[in-house]
Amino acid sequence: MAEVFYRKWRPRALADVVGQETVTNTLKNAVSSGRLAHAFLFCGPRGTGKTSTARVLAKAVNCMNPAQGEPDNSCDRCRSINEARALDLIEIDAASNRGIDDIRDLSDKIGFAPTEFPYKVYIVDEVHMLTDPAFNALLKTLEEPPSHAIFILATTEAHKVPLTIVSRCQRYDFRRIPLDAIEDKLAQLCRAEDVEAERDALELIARHSTGSLRDAENLLEQAVVSYGSPLLGDHVRDMLELTGDEDALELCALAVQRKTAEGLTLINRVAAQGSDLRQLQRAVTDFLRAVMLSTVGVDDTSSFPDELGERIRDIASACDHSHALRALKAFSEVDLRRDTSSPLSLELALIDAAAEPPAVVYTAQAAAPRAVRSAEARREPARAESQARAQPPPPTRPAARAPAPRPSGAGSAQPPPPQSDARADPNWSTLLRALRNTGSRFKIDALLRSARGYSLEDGRMVVKFAHNSHAERIREEMGNPAVSKEIADAISQTMGGEYELVVEMMASSSTGQANNSHLVRAAQLMGARLVEKFEEDTER
Repeated sequence: MAEVFYRKWRPRALADVVGQETVTNTLKNAVSSGRLAHAFLFCGPRGTGKTSTARVLAKAVNCMNPAQGEPDNSCDRCRSINEARALDLIEIDAASNRGIDDIRDLSDKIGFAPTEFPYKVYIVDEVHMLTDPAFNALLKTLEEPPSHAIFILATTEAHKVPLTIVSRCQRYDFRRIPLDAIEDKLAQLCRAEDVEAERDALELIARHSTGSLRDAENLLEQAVVSYGSPLLGDHVRDMLELTGDEDALELCALAVQRKTAEGLTLINRVAAQGSDLRQLQRAVTDFLRAVMLSTVGVDDTSSFPDELGERIRDIASACDHSHALRALKAFSEVDLRRDTSSPLSLELALIDAAAEPPAVVYTAQAAAPRAVRSAEARREPARAESQARAQPPPPTRPAARAPAPRPSGAGSAQPPPPQSDARADPNWSTLLRALRNTGSRFKIDALLRSARGYSLEDGRMVVKFAHNSHAERIREEMGNPAVSKEIADAISQTMGGEYELVVEMMASSSTGQANNSHLVRAAQLMGARLVEKFEEDTER
């Protein structure tokens, strides 16, 4: 059986790893200087060289004749690793060996000395798949392994690895491989395999691989098996169903030109042909992104053929940046994972891209309710006054039920005037903020928030309370000289003068309080009529 490209041309030295120079240079320096860590964590997307780098590192630390941190690939140890017969290189797939029993078995065997190498290297691939008990079992072994053991953990989802594990490893982040590096590597493979390939074909494969060299090598092998040599760009387009680039570019132009009818016709024609709508959506998104960047002066058409790049620049010159951005957002949010055959999502995206900006409509619609609320607020006082005049006079109180006259003075039957709401006064709010940390047992600002109102008269700040418990607590705090001084200073700074805080209770009248409550006032505004009920005093 022939060996597939990505295994046949796997890197045999750190210098062969494509696009990860930062990681490989650091590892070469560590090997050459002998400053090796006992545990490594390789993170990054799939197909970026994590496992290949781990195997090369295992060769480098065990090589009999290393040169500048690189294995020589000629000694018995390097050949045994290359031929997959080394007993001291243990590779574990954490996706299928993820339980605590698997890790316990590893911990039991790690104490045995290596068979033929100086170091026993454990490569744990997809380590994020381990269970929580398995991570806990690995923790102690990973923290203090034997001197002959080296762990290399590889993962595509580093955020799922517990921080206790990460903190015990040297972390290396692998990045997606640039397009030009993938193209150069594919051209090198073609020369080694004696395959003639157009640069256009290699560019299409590199762009479709999204930064994964393994995916690019698999696509190249599939194209070579399907079409042989020479490999043309049209062959790759046909294999990847990229023949709709013309349709995608035309749909991009129709979207930014707001030609909805023509765009809907094109989408339905492509769907009727049985083409992959997901590929159409990806292509349109790529073209719209290039158009959007071109509208702000950034030319990102180098990854496209010259003809497509020129047409993208022509489309960008005929549209504004805001509309290109809106079209890009609409098509990038299309989700065809559940239904890949229905063109509805693309149709909605096209209509959304062609619609006017919603901000204009929102402003016009938002202004109307504010105007209505303002008019209603102006009519409320007049409506309340007219309803008050329409109310019939209260019924005449029977003589037998007339209350006994009270002596004039402090106990006058006239109800006290309603206190103004202190919460509406900005000075009051400033005073509460100044007193938020004042108080030995009770916080003064919390007590003052329950006040019904205040007034400034004759060097006094009279604060009215409805509940006696609140008044007593604030009097208790004022008995503390330190607290009293802080209150006086805060009042002086807030009210612009020296005032003495005086606590008073509001007049006790359940009927008056009930008549002045917000619920009664709201009922009166809606047309309710207040009916007084008198109860005969019973003397015992």
